[in-house]
Amino acid sequence: MADFIDFHVHPPVTELLTGPIAPYVEPLENRIGADLEILTVDEVAAHYRDRNGEAVLLGWDTETVTRRRAFSSEDVAAMVAAHPDVFHGFGSIDPARGAGAVAGVHSAARLGLIGLAFHPIGQGFDPSSRSAFALYEAAAEHGLICLFHTGCSRLGAGMPGGAGLRLSHGQPRAVDEVAATFPDLQIVIAHLGRLWRDEAVAVATHKSNVWLNLIGTRRNGSIDDLDSLAGLDFDRYLFGSDWCLASLDDALAAWRPGSVDEATRQRVLHDNAARLLGLGGS
Repeated sequence: MADFIDFHVHPPVTELLTGPIAPYVEPLENRIGADLEILTVDEVAAHYRDRNGEAVLLGWDTETVTRRRAFSSEDVAAMVAAHPDVFHGFGSIDPARGAGAVAGVHSAARLGLIGLAFHPIGQGFDPSSRSAFALYEAAAEHGLICLFHTGCSRLGAGMPGGAGLRLSHGQPRAVDEVAATFPDLQIVIAHLGRLWRDEAVAVATHKSNVWLNLIGTRRNGSIDDLDSLAGLDFDRYLFGSDWCLASLDDALAAWRPGSVDEATRQRVLHDNAARLLGLGGS
């Protein structure tokens, strides 16, 4: 059994770094303090296999905003097919595609993907907009998990006008509207609603179909503040690193044995994700 399941992975493959991420690479590298090196699919798998972990790969489709080829559901599915023992796949759909977006949801399901990753700030849409509800309805029909990036984003940070991206699209309260309308849809709030943490916790506490994706480094306070996240059972917290935009090893170091009680550590690092992903043998 894997020691951990990283529920938030942006694999540094060509399709991502020269595609939707390309307009933001230089400012991202300045903030990360390291170059974003392109790896092969096999090297990404080895990165996790060497650490006895599994990775939830997140697609990234912001073509309407960036005019760049998406890191598509098909790309993610190909990575999963190459290393099914390590990878789990979330596709990505640009909501601005309209009817084509709904078709993309059905396509992601046919590809065997288990979820969809939305980046409301990067995609320039309000998750609570009724125009997006057809996507969630289709996702619920197929039992796909929907993950929403929330909180203050590093995309466009330090650029004039933040590259035109609006932080307001990252507020967790928009996800609350989705969770209330689609109670059978399993939803993940990524980044613990960074900037609106209390709001994210309140949404997850109120809606049992909402999970919180921790980006688990001490710098982000995810561990030291666990006791202050009152009201939510630890059965709906999910470990995440945000690799390659952050360090997987730093995230894991923050959850080393003894950092929290072992039962909580096991649930957050592995068991909660295994349950949500339906990995009965894990």
